[in-house]
Amino acid sequence: MLHEEEKIQVVDEHTGEPTGLLVPRSEIFSKGLWCRTSNVFVLNDEGQILCHKRSANKERYPGVWVTHFGGHVTEGESFRINAIKEMEEELGMRVNAFQMIPWRTSRKVNSRIWTRDFVTVYSDSLDKLVMQRGEIDELIWRSSAEILTHLENKDPQWLDELAGFHDFTEDYQCLRAVLTAALDVGIFGGPYSGLKNWSPTESF
Repeated sequence: MLHEEEKIQVVDEHTGEPTGLLVPRSEIFSKGLWCRTSNVFVLNDEGQILCHKRSANKERYPGVWVTHFGGHVTEGESFRINAIKEMEEELGMRVNAFQMIPWRTSRKVNSRIWTRDFVTVYSDSLDKLVMQRGEIDELIWRSSAEILTHLENKDPQWLDELAGFHDFTEDYQCLRAVLTAALDVGIFGGPYSGLKNWSPTESF
C-alpha cells in the first residue's frame, strides 16, 4: 500500500492564518503556496546550541549543518504542537508544552512561509537522543563563537540561511534574553538551574 503524502496547511500570505485548504507536501512547493513552519533552537546549560547535520540523502542542503529543528505545520496542528512533534520525531526528545517558548514569528517572502521560532533547553547526554535516520546524520553542541567562525570562514557545510532566519549574532542574543525571562518566572527549574550560571563569553 502506498504511503499517503501528509497534508500541509495553506495559509494567508498577509496574515499567516490557515485558509482551511490542505494540500500534499509536494504541491506546496510545485504551486508556490504559502505555508507555516516551526523552528526550535535547543540550548544547554553552557549556552551552546544543539546543531545537526542534515542527512546526505536530503534533496535540499545535504550534509549541511543547521542550528535548529522543525518542520512544516500539517493538518490539525498549531505552531507549538508541530514544534513538540518535530522534536520527538527528529530527536526522541519530549518537551513539555510550557517549556517550548515562542520568541519570534517571521514572514519570508522568497520562501513563501510564515515561521515561528521556539527555544527550549536540554542538559542531558546526546547519547540519550534518537536521531531520525534519513533526516539527521550527526548531532553536536556548538558555541555561538564557533558557529560564527564557520560562517565568517565561508565553511561550505555552514550556510548563513541555515544558521538562523535573520542575523545569527542577533538571534543568539534574543535566545539568551528569552531564556533569562523564562528563568525569572520559573519556567525552567531542576536540571536547568545551570542556566543561571551563564556569563558573557563572546563580544558581538
